Amino acid sequence: MTIGHIVAGYDKATERLAIEHDVPASLFEKVRILAEVPDTDREALGSYPLSLSAVRALASKIRAPLNVDAYDWFLEPVDPRS
Repeated sequence: MTIGHIVAGYDKATERLAIEHDVPASLFEKVRILAEVPDTDREALGSYPLSLSAVRALASKIRAPLNVDAYDWFLEPVDPRS
């Protein structure tokens, strides 16, 4: 089974998912390193919080306008079929 990934932004007040951006498979390894995913989870099947500096670096890599300070950011797995 293939796993996709998103950079998910959660509203700081409500903790609800507010925004998401796909992580291209070609960038997954770089994003996995920025998210500090441990080697025990090579496919990043968990949800990993992203530091503000990691989000800033990701914004240019995935070419997405990420409002760094507005949300709590995470790297999360998704079913690529949905």
